[in-house]
Amino acid sequence: MVKNKIVKGVIACTIAGVAFGAQWPVAGSALKLIDPYYFTLLRYGIVAVILAMILLISEGKKGFKVEKKQLLPIFFMGTLAFCVFNFFVFAGQQMAGTSGTILASLLMTLVPMISVLVLWVITKERPRSYTLILAVISLVGVLLVITKGSLQVIRQDSHMLLPMLLMIISVLAWVFYTIGESQFAMWSPLKYTTISCLFGNIASIIVIIIMTGVGMVKVPTLQTIVDIKFQLGYMSLIAGVLGVLMWNIGNTLLTPQNGSLFMNLAPIVTLIVEVAQGYHLSGVELAGAIITVFAIIMNNVLNRVVQAHEWSPQKDTKI
Repeated sequence: MVKNKIVKGVIACTIAGVAFGAQWPVAGSALKLIDPYYFTLLRYGIVAVILAMILLISEGKKGFKVEKKQLLPIFFMGTLAFCVFNFFVFAGQQMAGTSGTILASLLMTLVPMISVLVLWVITKERPRSYTLILAVISLVGVLLVITKGSLQVIRQDSHMLLPMLLMIISVLAWVFYTIGESQFAMWSPLKYTTISCLFGNIASIIVIIIMTGVGMVKVPTLQTIVDIKFQLGYMSLIAGVLGVLMWNIGNTLLTPQNGSLFMNLAPIVTLIVEVAQGYHLSGVELAGAIITVFAIIMNNVLNRVVQAHEWSPQKDTKI
């Protein structure tokens, strides 16, 4: 029974990791034809409808019940995840091109580590020393991918600064969304995702109406939407619904600590897809990606060692 549970969890998390990894190249191809803002709204409009149907079937009408005191917090969380995160990460990816695709995927693997650092600021609880060291190492890996081994790249190619900033802000938005889930401990993961997605779409609509009104973006034509139908289908049905559901199922079966390791599949899949499409991956970029993924895995492994040591009835001393 336990072995069967582990196998199912591994399969679910693997599907999610692959789905999340392929979404960045898929989005990159769509962003050549449509702006990041309407693309986000179209994607999560579809996702919201499907998740709402699943929530209705699984939890009934009570699944949509939100107390008055929860309205503002869930609207804020939805805005962070489904408006700020997506607007900024896709805008940065569009500006940076193929390098932005790889960078976006790699930055998402840093969410657990960045969450620890953000919690340090919020709770004043200092992370363990090895986590801080590995966080720095992982960021060095990201820096190698960005600069391709030379800081001159940023000086000579200053247009990368804005997309980098946008992506960093997007990751922070997702971190706060993830941390914010603790405010809704009585909700199921499905309810938190669905309700926040619905409110996030409302925020996106408001922002897009303003941007369209002042001429910053244009309403996409029907032909444009038809041209990206396959990308939109993948981003909404595969990455947006199947990926999220498989991720939740896998983490339930394996525990979040074990499941989080499979997020490292995402940048690997992204690199494979981009190279298959003709992108020339430099040795420095590959080394940077490996360093980042290695640091994240090592942090997970060391956390296990420390926890096992602390839980041991024969040992009282912390590492």
